[in-house]
Amino acid sequence: MQDESKKNLGLERVKKWLYAKDLNARSSGCVLCGSCYGHGPANPMEDVPGPKEKCPPYEFYRFQRHTPKSRWLMAQRVFHGLDPITPELKEIVYSCTTCLMCQELCGVRADGYGPWDITVAMREQITEEEGPIAAHRHLYQGLQQHDNPWSQTRAERGFWADGLGLAKIAERHAPTLLFAGCSADQPSGRAGVVALAKLMQNAGEDFVILGDQEKCCGLHAYDLGFRREYERLQQENLDAVTQGGVRRLVVACGSCRRIWREHAKVGAVGLEVLHGVEYLEAALRAGQLKISKPIRKKVTYHDSCHLGRGCGIYEAPRTVLRAIPGVEVVEMTRNQRWAWCCGGGGGVPEADPNLAQWSATDRMREAKETGAELVLTSSALCQRSFNALEQPALPTQDLIEFVGQAV
Repeated sequence: MQDESKKNLGLERVKKWLYAKDLNARSSGCVLCGSCYGHGPANPMEDVPGPKEKCPPYEFYRFQRHTPKSRWLMAQRVFHGLDPITPELKEIVYSCTTCLMCQELCGVRADGYGPWDITVAMREQITEEEGPIAAHRHLYQGLQQHDNPWSQTRAERGFWADGLGLAKIAERHAPTLLFAGCSADQPSGRAGVVALAKLMQNAGEDFVILGDQEKCCGLHAYDLGFRREYERLQQENLDAVTQGGVRRLVVACGSCRRIWREHAKVGAVGLEVLHGVEYLEAALRAGQLKISKPIRKKVTYHDSCHLGRGCGIYEAPRTVLRAIPGVEVVEMTRNQRWAWCCGGGGGVPEADPNLAQWSATDRMREAKETGAELVLTSSALCQRSFNALEQPALPTQDLIEFVGQAV
């Protein structure tokens, strides 16, 4: 009898997309069109086809084995017992940045996911059979031992809120929870979440935080294939908001927004989940916040993969920026659903740093070509990725921190 704990884990979780015996099953499997990496026949059929370049690992390595199509076929062969898990296979599977571009193009999967989820399932299979790869072991241990990928102890969490006078959920209930994210106590995320908290106070919002009790949203566990850790964190996060009577959750990071969307699907009925930029757009529209200072600067906005393709949030950041007098917003050639990945997701900075650096460098080149003075983004992972460049073409800043300067 099948182990019940494995029914929704690894390749068994995506069996529908890999088991191609009869005609109905084949119609749900990869049709080898090549659209997922931008070189197939489906691109011209799009209303807005976008640029030819779609898949970062393929464009970096220029071998088809690094395409979503090939990873899908590799997973299918492993599922059917035709191929073993080899070091070469793992190298390819862990080169995916989980940028979600392939889900924009794949015409087969109709469940809101794309070929990248087959890659994630393959990672789940590898973790279950062999444990995490060496490059991700410290992230796995951090999640297991400290509930965050950076291995910060509970005593090291929540310092971002010092001096802000914020109440913790353990002290009182409030309708809104500000979920800071694991990067809040890191250089890549601190400025954004501090600015968001101050803006929420300015708007008169009644909210609380988790402080040192906050756990990772589960992003790294989800995308790196640590399925058991992901499901544990998901349940513990849902328990925290349910027990706290939270009806609205505001997050500071685009990646947290994407994962909380997944949580809300399974166990948070009635919970409204907003990214900080969505919150700001609504607050400005309702007159709760007022833009009082002009900022005379030419900026370009980088759509993070998780907030953009992952959640479909494209207009809110642009609407907020247009509300600031003096700001000139210029678009990169690849923007919104076709925005190029910064290379910071999917555990690629740890497993394939050369690919991560190349992808971030290419994005910064594109930003520089707009004539902008500053790159804005809404994801701590993107900030981390751009900040890791030795010679970035432009300075970067969290969009919410930037908005805070005008209020």
